[in-house]
Parts: sequence; structure tokens; C-alpha cells
Amino acid sequence: MGSISDDNREGQGEFVESLIRQIKYKRSDFSVIGSFGGFTSLIDMGTFAISLNTDNVGTKIMVAEAVGKYDTIGIDCVAMVANDTITSGAEPIAFVDYIQLKETDPDVARQIGTGLNVGAQMANLTLVGGETAIVPDLIKHIDLAGTGVGIVQKSQIVNGENIDEGDVIIGLQSSGFHANGFTLLRHILKENGIDYEDPFPGESKKTYEVLLEPTRIYVRDVLDVINIANIKGMANITGGGVRNLTRMKDVLYVLDNPFRPQNIFTKVQEMGNLSHEKMFETFNMGMGFTIITDEDSKRDLINNLRSRGIVREVGHIEKGTGISIPEYEVSFKGYF
Repeated sequence: MGSISDDNREGQGEFVESLIRQIKYKRSDFSVIGSFGGFTSLIDMGTFAISLNTDNVGTKIMVAEAVGKYDTIGIDCVAMVANDTITSGAEPIAFVDYIQLKETDPDVARQIGTGLNVGAQMANLTLVGGETAIVPDLIKHIDLAGTGVGIVQKSQIVNGENIDEGDVIIGLQSSGFHANGFTLLRHILKENGIDYEDPFPGESKKTYEVLLEPTRIYVRDVLDVINIANIKGMANITGGGVRNLTRMKDVLYVLDNPFRPQNIFTKVQEMGNLSHEKMFETFNMGMGFTIITDEDSKRDLINNLRSRGIVREVGHIEKGTGISIPEYEVSFKGYF
């Protein structure tokens, strides 16, 4: 029961809470490690745990439909799941997809399959199956979702409980919008009369090319450093933006050295006349993943990740609660 990613955050929150209150049955022989609210669920298997989580591509797929280009959304689907899996320290090993559509089209299937396969290679997991449902009475568009399985030794589970004052927040750069905020994003583009075939404002690429840039997959980055640094917590910056940080532990996350958001975020903010608060709780704003470590480990962690892309120390932990981004005068209180 993961993040809330829609503009109607309060309504979704009430829906999720009502749903969770009814889920009470648990097996006694395979207990759950932790509680609802994290990025992935863990099942106790003795010396190790199995990670389970699910997600979809959201309304980003409507952009793919509009231009007939589906060959990257499979990467997004794998990324949304695999990036959640690794927040617990688990290694993704298997994935199943679920596709709902109103009619069959072999070319659409080929393109989606191509993206899923590329995403699987990038995340180093096996596509073990899936389900396709033709439901014209139920949906008007395609919906692509996936469920992932990961595995982690119980002694290596990362759950955020050891995060403490003075710890360092390391940020990994995003590849763009990833697969969140597209309902708002599409609305802003429409209101500004920007067609998907038009150049994106301030960019040389067409708008659909910018929007369909695949979500970055952080699996290999994280697995390469998990055993060389004291990693205390990890957060996937998806629906809800930086507010996802508070899903690790109730402390104060101070982002006093954030990434400079890519031009695409700045242009969307200008076109939509959006506040900094709205931008940071809707989009990743240039930072797609975060790792919490201690002062002694940060150098080794950054040095090992630098060759894979832009990584930087973006902030630190203080006593308190919520999130503070001083440069933008943004503050979020309490749990996400």
C-alpha cells in the first residue's frame, strides 16, 4: 500500500487508510517484517526475506498512446517496481506484468515487450510471466502495471530505523520526469497549447521525446555500494516528490544543497504558475533516488557512484520532523 501520487492527496489518503484498516488476516508461519507504508513489503523466510511490491506507469502511458510510441514505457514499469524494491536493500530477481487494454494490437504488444525486456536487463531481473486483459467495457486507455520479487538477507535489511541526527543525504540525479505527475503535466501542456510533436519549451527535443524519456533504474548503482557503505535508509522519489523521504523515519530532512532542477521542470513551473511546494511534492525535481549514510561513509559512496552519473551530497538529518528546502523556502511537516 504505497505512495499517494494524485492531486487529490487527501481523498486518496482516506481511501488507502480505509483499505488498510480492513486488511487484518496474516499467516503465522510467514510473518511480515515491518508495517504498511514503506516502499516494499518484506516476508520473513528464516535467514532471508522476500520483497514484494507493485506499481504501474500511470497516465504517462497516455502520451505513448497519443504518439503511437510504446517502446520505452516497459522500462518505466520495471523501474517503478525495481527502484522501490532496492530501498529495503533487496535485490530484484523476478517480475510479472499486467496489461489492460480495450483491443489487441500486435505492434503495441511488440513495443511494450521490447521496453519490458530492456528494463529487465537494466535491473538484472527475470520476466517470469504476466497477464493481458482485453476489457473494452472497463477502460478507454492502456494500463501497464507490474509486480516484483526481491530477496535480501535479514541481517542486511535497510529500514531507516538507524537514521540519526548528523547523517548525510546523498542524491542520485533523475533522467527527467520519470513516471509521476503526468496528469498535472499533460493538463499544463494542453492549457498552453503545446502539442506532443512540438519542441518542448527551451529544448531541442520534441515534447513527446522529453515526456517519454524512461525512468532511470538505480538497481546496479545501489547493489554496487550496499556492502561498502553504512547505508541507513533509501527512498525512491516517485509520486509525492521529496515527501517520500519521510517514509524512512520521522526526522527532519534538510535539503540545503539540492540538485538544480533540469530546465524541463522550470518550464513546467512557469507554464503552470506552480509554487515551489507544488513542484517538490509532485515531481522529482532532478533527484530520482536518495541514500542516507553517515559522515564516515559518504566519501566512499559518492566516489563509487560518480562514474555512473551525477551524484551529490544534497543535505543532512536534523532533530525534528518533516522536510526543509531552505533555498526554495519549502517546508513539509510530518509523515508522508
